Amino acid sequence: MAEEQHHRHIIIDKPHTTEVVSILKTELSNESVQSILEKAVSVVERAVDPIAGPPAQPSDGLLYGLIQSGKTSIITVATAVAVDNGFQCVIILTSDIDLLFKQTLERVRKALSGLTVLGKNDWRDTTRFARQLRTTPFVVVCSKNGRVLHSLLEAFRTAGAKGLSTLIIDDEADQASLNTFTSRGNSQISRINEVITDFRTYFPVNTYLQVTATPQALFLQRPDHSYRPSFTVLSEPGTGYVGGDAFFGADAALIEDVDLDEVDLLRTTHQPAPTATVPPGLRRALYIFLIAATSRIIKHFDRYYAFLCHVSVSNRDHQHIVALIDRFKEDTINTLKKETSPQHAKLIKDFQEVYDDLLETESDLPSIDDIVERIKFYIGGANIRLVNATSDEEIKLDAAYNIFVGGNKLGRGVTIKNLLVSYYGRNPRRPNADTVLQHARMYGYRQRDIGITRLFLPTRLADHFRLIHQMESALRDLVQKYPTGNFEGLYISSPLQATRRNVLDPNSIGLYVAGGYCNPAYPLRTPDMQKNTEWLDARLAEFDEQADYKETTIDFTIEIIQKCHHDPQHGAEMWDKKTILAALEKLKMLFGNRAYVRIRRGRNLNQPRRETQGFLTGGEEALVPKDAPTLFIYRLNRNERGNVEVWWPQLRFPEGNYVLAFSFNR
Repeated sequence: MAEEQHHRHIIIDKPHTTEVVSILKTELSNESVQSILEKAVSVVERAVDPIAGPPAQPSDGLLYGLIQSGKTSIITVATAVAVDNGFQCVIILTSDIDLLFKQTLERVRKALSGLTVLGKNDWRDTTRFARQLRTTPFVVVCSKNGRVLHSLLEAFRTAGAKGLSTLIIDDEADQASLNTFTSRGNSQISRINEVITDFRTYFPVNTYLQVTATPQALFLQRPDHSYRPSFTVLSEPGTGYVGGDAFFGADAALIEDVDLDEVDLLRTTHQPAPTATVPPGLRRALYIFLIAATSRIIKHFDRYYAFLCHVSVSNRDHQHIVALIDRFKEDTINTLKKETSPQHAKLIKDFQEVYDDLLETESDLPSIDDIVERIKFYIGGANIRLVNATSDEEIKLDAAYNIFVGGNKLGRGVTIKNLLVSYYGRNPRRPNADTVLQHARMYGYRQRDIGITRLFLPTRLADHFRLIHQMESALRDLVQKYPTGNFEGLYISSPLQATRRNVLDPNSIGLYVAGGYCNPAYPLRTPDMQKNTEWLDARLAEFDEQADYKETTIDFTIEIIQKCHHDPQHGAEMWDKKTILAALEKLKMLFGNRAYVRIRRGRNLNQPRRETQGFLTGGEEALVPKDAPTLFIYRLNRNERGNVEVWWPQLRFPEGNYVLAFSFNR
């Protein structure tokens, strides 16, 4: 991995930067805008010098944000800062979903009104495109589609634009940009990855910036891989951001449990005769949405609100759910008209129950009578929208009540304004942590409405999100400590996996499993190790080898391991010292500083072991508790070849529901 780069001096009081900052100040607080500007400057500081010629090493990095935290604002400000400081061209790669592409293009054009911003139809006329390239700086927004990307690259080649200093910003870089054939272990390369690599090769002076809130797939590339970032800028959310703590923290009170069987009832693909009845959890979620949205509309009649239902990737399931909610709307309208009927009395009782529930987290609600009267007026205009690959519906709020039903199109990258209630039920057998986290559309700048916000999902899925929130927090803490990417490992809670397997090389991924062992294949026994042995002798003198074990700290364990070297003739993959120490630091952060040590001296061990085989015998591992990391360490006697006495360590990871995943070079 690259060392910390020298940061260039960046000037921010230039036209494009000043303009985009002024625009942001009309939408965000000064504090938030200042934070965005600082992160944008950090990106450009670490980028290649656009006027100094090709860099000695490839220039690449990562902007690591949070879900719905305003990464696009940092992208637009970074673009302005880049062109104000010498970059001639900025290429922004974005989603191939037309809805999201248009959303990005519109945002960039609005923020960068002083620049030519070209979309994916603007290089079909190659002559005109070449003429536009002669006026620098400029911006190109391109969707990540193999054919479209290739056509853009060919347009640059036709224009002879190789000499342009270029910042390539790859939004959601972990999604489509990696080689999806990596796991096959051959030379095959997926189309999008191949063309992005060609872009990075074509422009000699370029920086490739990956942008995502879920970088697990990037950090699990080999340490020397060209798609593993060599520096990271950690984006922090601005004022009013609501993330994992609000929903999955210790004191969170915004989750409503849904029976897993109910979610299955919404999937028509598993049913020969799907029910036409709205299940109770979905019905309650819709009631809460009506009460919550109306309570706000009474105070702010010009605001509209959203409900999200995301339980499946099947278009057939989506159509079924839309039909159910259409029926719910019709039944609710008719029931509200029949004021003397038992059905009306039951509905009002249900409204009162969810109103009381909302009062637990939002005390300042209008009266229930006022809310019900306004529901009668607004529900006729409720907009129920199918948003998936078969629909052309946009995600915009054009009614008081906006109910969105869909699958992947409602996942990664999309922003749903004023989202109050989410009903979530995606339940794969082995969920990928990064994919599930990208479904957290309830995150975002929602503090104003947090008291009337609710998330409906089964307990099992809530547990998944909770574990993922812990994993994300651990990873961000790690990146904070090692911003140049010089760290190893991701904390993964079972039954999750970090990312999809097709983008990872199975021969370069290691796992430290809870309760598992790791040791050097053989210790280094050269004469210059004598001083380390003497240091360890002194440091370990207080430990009685007759005792089963002694409690100590992870800090002490790290100190000891740093003095133990492996024999390079026998190699080291699982026992890589940086990886081992990073894993111990992560365990310390997650579970505390406690550890155990078991010492034995005078051992005659002369044969290498596998890195997960170890040297323990006679059931001695059972003598030490398994609730904290344990260092078993043996002092080896000289052997017949006259090698020096050395210490040979073996580490056991504590039991628990986790693994630590990492990558290494082959």
